[in-house]
Amino acid sequence: MRIHAVLGIAMAMCACALLQGCSSNDCTGGSVCGAHNAVDQPPASDAARRPAAGAGADDALLLTTKWPTIKSCDGTTSVAMSTGGKPLTAFFTDQQDFRSRVAAPNSKGGVWGSGHLYLDLSTGSAETTVTVDEVHLTARLPKKIAPPSWVALTQGGCGGVKERVFELDLDRPRLVDKGVVDDGYTDPTDPPVRTNPLGSGFTVSASDPAIIRVDAQACRGNYEWSLQIDYSYRGKSLHKVVGPFRSFGAASPSTDVYTPSPSTGKTGAPSSSANVRPIGCPATP
Repeated sequence: MRIHAVLGIAMAMCACALLQGCSSNDCTGGSVCGAHNAVDQPPASDAARRPAAGAGADDALLLTTKWPTIKSCDGTTSVAMSTGGKPLTAFFTDQQDFRSRVAAPNSKGGVWGSGHLYLDLSTGSAETTVTVDEVHLTARLPKKIAPPSWVALTQGGCGGVKERVFELDLDRPRLVDKGVVDDGYTDPTDPPVRTNPLGSGFTVSASDPAIIRVDAQACRGNYEWSLQIDYSYRGKSLHKVVGPFRSFGAASPSTDVYTPSPSTGKTGAPSSSANVRPIGCPATP
């Protein structure tokens, strides 16, 4: 299973040599550097993150999400589009990472291979505390979907971050708590990284929030999936659902493969999908 590849270098020494036009400031966000796709990602608690389905004023747990790029100048997360979706050129906008737009729920797109879902967990007040009991797929098997119409490959990046990570293998499917993955950099805008397992010892409040990263990987199929977060509040068992998200790992002969220029955003002519596999996946399904 592929986990996001990192270079393990300190952010102070971050250099985006593989991403043309990337300055040192670009390395502080989760951006692909370049005129047509550079963006600084908001901090974990920013209101721009998408609220979980069903979130409301009466809910004890406040849950927002960020998908699909990792922090620290992510240049390897690639995206794909379902049949009937918009062409790749429709997602290029100055000063905005095209990948977040492709993978948005209303775009019919998703990730190619591996994507990173951040779960930002908190409550409405410091006096309200909830226990996060479990994170799991909403169904035993993710929904299988058709191969993508096109894939956009990206490359490069600079450094990684210290975060609490869960690995989601959609082919099996299986979700595994990997604990803290320490790649040398701690985002100062994030709360302290939690080390304790989910359950009675994993509580959150407005003054003590937590962030969980789920690395979702598809190598042998194409899936639509959602996660359920089970939590407890005042002795009552509750849950929230986030999703659906799309992960593609198997192309068809008609899938177009693009490698956009990181400096100009131009796509160029598509190539064949015959030998294209997501990063971290075996050469054959």
